[in-house]
Amino acid sequence: MALKKCKECGKEISSKAKKCPNCGAPIKKQISTGSGCLIIILFVLFIGWIFSSFDTPSSTSSNSTVSTSSKKWFQGGNLHKATLAQWKSATYQNKLATASDWLSATKWKGHLNSPSDFDKIKVKAQMLVRAVDKVVAGKEMEQLDFMKANEIAAALVTMSDDLGP
Repeated sequence: MALKKCKECGKEISSKAKKCPNCGAPIKKQISTGSGCLIIILFVLFIGWIFSSFDTPSSTSSNSTVSTSSKKWFQGGNLHKATLAQWKSATYQNKLATASDWLSATKWKGHLNSPSDFDKIKVKAQMLVRAVDKVVAGKEMEQLDFMKANEIAAALVTMSDDLGP
């Protein structure tokens, strides 16, 4: 049985106590840093799992009124299930096209109706690529090269208000 100090009276009490036997102050259970990180990782994995069902975008082939030249920048992305290591070594064009696919399958679904919409989503896809690159470049991510890039992107898209139409 581990002992800790009561924050109110300073007496040593059991770490399993719900209140201090000396002063009666309630003891708050603290979540360890490891548990907090585990919760965040599980959340990212869950969001990634949801996001992974969007392998191919419906919008890139469904809009025939947009000219071929305005579509080129978002065609050919193949990083939908890439690991972080694969994302790091991919070309910017591939990242941009994949980010566009992710956005068109989530926040932009049903919003790509004109050539100007494709210009708008390009800006948002560029933002998403920069954000994923920034997360992936972090020192703490070096140990997680096996993770999927779409898990990071899904968390960013879910938590961001800036990436929608």
